[in-house]
Amino acid sequence: MAGGQGKRSRSLTLQLSAWIGVVMAVVGMLACGFSFAFAYQEARALQDGQLNEIAALIDSHALALTGAQSSVESSQDSDVKVVIDRLSETSANMSLAPGLTIPRAMADGFHDLDGSGQSWRVNIRTLRSGERIAVAEPSALRDEIARDGAMRTLVPVLLLMPVLFAVVVVIVRTKLAPLSRLAIVVDLQTDASLELLPEEGIAAEVLPFIRSINRLIGRLKDAISHQRRFVASAAHELRSPLAALSLQAGNLGATITSPDARERLSAFQSGLRRTHRLVEQLLALARSEQAALEQPAAWSLRTAVTEVINDSIGLARAKDIDLGIERVDDINVMVDASSLAMVLRNLVDNAVRYTPDGGKVDVSAFQKADELIFEVSDTGPGIPDNELDRVLEPFYRLNHSSASGSGLGLSIVSEIARRTGGRLVLKNIEGGFRVRFFQRVVEQRQLRS
Repeated sequence: MAGGQGKRSRSLTLQLSAWIGVVMAVVGMLACGFSFAFAYQEARALQDGQLNEIAALIDSHALALTGAQSSVESSQDSDVKVVIDRLSETSANMSLAPGLTIPRAMADGFHDLDGSGQSWRVNIRTLRSGERIAVAEPSALRDEIARDGAMRTLVPVLLLMPVLFAVVVVIVRTKLAPLSRLAIVVDLQTDASLELLPEEGIAAEVLPFIRSINRLIGRLKDAISHQRRFVASAAHELRSPLAALSLQAGNLGATITSPDARERLSAFQSGLRRTHRLVEQLLALARSEQAALEQPAAWSLRTAVTEVINDSIGLARAKDIDLGIERVDDINVMVDASSLAMVLRNLVDNAVRYTPDGGKVDVSAFQKADELIFEVSDTGPGIPDNELDRVLEPFYRLNHSSASGSGLGLSIVSEIARRTGGRLVLKNIEGGFRVRFFQRVVEQRQLRS
């Protein structure tokens, strides 16, 4: 089925141009054929009229046959001459030219005769004096002149056909261009920036289709909005009972003396912490999908990286991970500070959680040209190449991973990258894994010491 659909998905511009081109070619060939036939017959009629006029001039004595010879030739060239001859009344056959014999019984009028391997067009006429004459010229010359004249009538048609086809193609492309522009608009749409398609310049036949798509976009926006509100509301409602549970568990810990009960309480508190983190990440994901972009503000790169390192240092020490800064530019950058702080926090936290105990995590933040670059490298197991795209999906976790996580960290970063126009690049490197986040900045200022 998919293959059949692919074969049917042909260019409308190409189909229209092809069909119009075929019709134009057929009509053009018919027009050329009729034009050639009419022009050829008209040329032959004109040539017959010339032979008839010559006979009429002789009949009116405007042109006289003098001399002893009965035959008069206009030229010695056998291909271009006109022959005028008196026809004898005594012989059974009359000779007009060498090898050409006219039967005596041949009636007046035009005849096509052959003689000495040459065709002739002969006009026989009986003069008012009773004398019969024949005016003839070679058919080869007549046919050549007629064909040349007929061919000249085809030149304008043959020249205009390609020009007309090119004009048709341009018109078809121009009229279908709004559809191509709409396709680009649709391709650029995301769930965070769904907009109705413009109806200006759209043909009346296509307008109902565009309006149907706009109604579908409206329903899709409502569905996405309801889904996001539900996630945000559910996560927000879970925060209060989780906080209360954590507080009660802490209070309970002060009253428990049994080692077994303390061990169970510790497992319970660990589960609460994981649940609390999941709720916080769900809220972060909902905010990243719904929040509008903030106005760029000055953001100290060194301060931001230091704060993120301090937030993750506790987990890094618990796993004996060497967490440190490899490179940080001491500059202020004009960016959406809250979004990029969330990006940096999730990248570092994700690296620390998925790096095995005793590993290493290096954090860099610097500017190159007009882009701010976050780079987090670790000595973890990495991600299989065929799953690099899937790890950006919410709640997707690798099968071989034993780290405690919700599978939302990279999803949040990916969503922020899509919303802010950034780029997230995941790559397996020798001995570990590297994540890079690129974000265009407005300007930067060097900090003064």
